[in-house]
Amino acid sequence: MLRHQIPQVTMNRLRLEFIRGNYCAHRLAKELKLSTITTWRYGKEFERIQAEYPEKLKDLSFYIPEPPKPHRETPLYVQLMQVLPDLIRAERPGTKAKPVWEKYHVLYPDGYSYFPFKDFYYKWLAENPGWEPPKLIEHIPDADLKILAKWRHGNDHRRWQIATTLRAALSGANVAQIMEKADCERKSVNDWLNTYRTKGLKGFDLVPRKTNEGVVKRIAERKDNLVKLLHETPKLYGINRTSWTILALTGVYNRIYPVKVSYMQLSHSLKALGYSYKKSRDMLTSQDPKFREKINHIQHMLQNLKPNEKFFSIDEYGPVGIRIKGGRTIKHTTASPDIVPEKQKCKGFIICTAALELSTNQVTHFYSQKKNTFEMIKLLDVLIEQYADQERLYLCWDAVSWHNSNILKTYIEDHNQTRTPEIKIAPLPSCTQFLNVIESVFCGLAKAVIHNSDYASTDACKAAIDLHFTARNQHFLANPKRAGRKIWGKELVKAHFSETHHTRNRNGMRGARPE
Repeated sequence: MLRHQIPQVTMNRLRLEFIRGNYCAHRLAKELKLSTITTWRYGKEFERIQAEYPEKLKDLSFYIPEPPKPHRETPLYVQLMQVLPDLIRAERPGTKAKPVWEKYHVLYPDGYSYFPFKDFYYKWLAENPGWEPPKLIEHIPDADLKILAKWRHGNDHRRWQIATTLRAALSGANVAQIMEKADCERKSVNDWLNTYRTKGLKGFDLVPRKTNEGVVKRIAERKDNLVKLLHETPKLYGINRTSWTILALTGVYNRIYPVKVSYMQLSHSLKALGYSYKKSRDMLTSQDPKFREKINHIQHMLQNLKPNEKFFSIDEYGPVGIRIKGGRTIKHTTASPDIVPEKQKCKGFIICTAALELSTNQVTHFYSQKKNTFEMIKLLDVLIEQYADQERLYLCWDAVSWHNSNILKTYIEDHNQTRTPEIKIAPLPSCTQFLNVIESVFCGLAKAVIHNSDYASTDACKAAIDLHFTARNQHFLANPKRAGRKIWGKELVKAHFSETHHTRNRNGMRGARPE
């Protein structure tokens, strides 16, 4: 059966339908726009594979091999096949086709020309294992073999191809096999073989190109002039831009210098000088002199956390104004984006004070009117009551003023002297809100219930937030897991403490597309 008359993907579809047991020649012919006889023949072929090679049925690239089509029994071909064995026997093993053809041509001047004779010659040698096919290269010295081994394991693709070609030729491979191994054209194989026969490995050394001093001087001048332009602002040349573009550089360069350059010449010069476009990015850094000490202290607490101890990441979300919010949403390509009025009346605002317990992934939250020390004391009272059976509570928060006030410190000291559980503070270094794990939870909250919202009142927004945290807590009660992976599937990063994390994302909070 003639195969590969249809695309490979279509043959794979037919094979998969047969494997699933849904093969119907008429249906597939109609779906794939083929003739019914074609799909019928492929079905019969798959039945043969299933009967004769059942282990190969799921190998989409396997088909039953067909015997090669015999050559037509022309008088010239019959004459050649009768005399060819005697001609080959008269030569030593490994003789090439040329001298054998010359003797054949003397006997039969009206016989085959050299090129068809060569194909028949090598085909006969391949089909008769007793006769050794000629090698394209008879011998390679040991010193050259060591160099070729280095070339085969090096990074130079051209040298790898040459080494592969020479080693394959030495092992007895023909030109077609070498082309497949070295991934190159027939002309390249023949050129490399001829070069090695005549010059050895030295023939493959690349001759250094002679440099043109005038061109080198012009390129150096172009680079110097280009650096001078880059140090100036485009506005000095009447271009209303704050930064250069290659197009603007080309126009200004051709205006002020006599030697004209093209866009690509300037682009190559910039690359050679090490210049490229780079986008600025916001980077939060901490100036806290005890940064490393505080980070090590927090990591030590987490590594040695006992079963009767809890570690909390604490922060406030908000204030968030209750009005029409923008965000990303799935829409048809023809649909217009939602419009968010620039000026709209705010229906109120909310501040959500929350604590994330890292070992159980539970969030405790309530709503505040302000961000101050007394709201922190209120949160402490809630946590103390909720986790009264624990021995110690660790509180991790950022370095804002109401987290480190004297009133709060005095309240914690008084509590530790009279009541349990004991409260320990693990403050983050200054200006490191991006290390606060609960910021990632707030980002997920914003994406889930704040983006694309238009709540009628603050109560409606609070109800949505309550429902979000309730469902989240119930999920992790039913599926206990430490805060080590993306919590709830909506957070920006993995919600576990790491000094390389950047959990706070302004674009994520606002509903803009993150860059």
